Amino acid sequence: MSHYFAGLNKFSCNVIHTQWKPTISNCILLNRNSARTWKTFERHHNTTSSRQSNQMLNQLPLYASGEIVRGFGRGSKELGIPTANFPLEVVKSLPESLLTGVYYGWANVDNGPVHKMVLSVGWNPFYNNTEKSVETHMLHEFNCDLYGQLLKICIVGYLRPEKSFDSLEALITAIKVDIEQAKTKLDSTENKKLKEATYFDKNPSECECK
Repeated sequence: MSHYFAGLNKFSCNVIHTQWKPTISNCILLNRNSARTWKTFERHHNTTSSRQSNQMLNQLPLYASGEIVRGFGRGSKELGIPTANFPLEVVKSLPESLLTGVYYGWANVDNGPVHKMVLSVGWNPFYNNTEKSVETHMLHEFNCDLYGQLLKICIVGYLRPEKSFDSLEALITAIKVDIEQAKTKLDSTENKKLKEATYFDKNPSECECK
């Protein structure tokens, strides 16, 4: 299975993934038959986009790491769902072709135990963010502040595209559904193997947060 890898230590950014950038090979100019031509282009573009999306998802799992920084402060306060946030340089180091939306996978902090996680990649339409973010919710309650510690993630699969919601309650409900789906998918034999990846370099004795 081919992998993308974006690595970042606490002080520098080191990207080691193969760059895959989608392109549309042909331009279609509008003419007198513009309606027909546009429909042809639209079908071509949608097919190409779908194919490129599938190709990107087929490259999973994707690994990334970086220092946990302060985010918008909404996860714990408004949603009751705390997240660990990557700095902007990590977000920008991920493949441009990575679809925005909700993913599931594995994560650990400072080489500690590996936990299930759900991940949001994008602009969070409900909040109209102006900066793209990558926010990880680990399915584990930690006993300390995680800011400044090293977060490693393995993105295993895709759950859904990002979207806005009519209310905060609807958003929370959707996230809870995401969490339950992630738990189920990560229990598969194939996905459990990724939890044991040498990438995580587990050493619980070095981890202050349990």
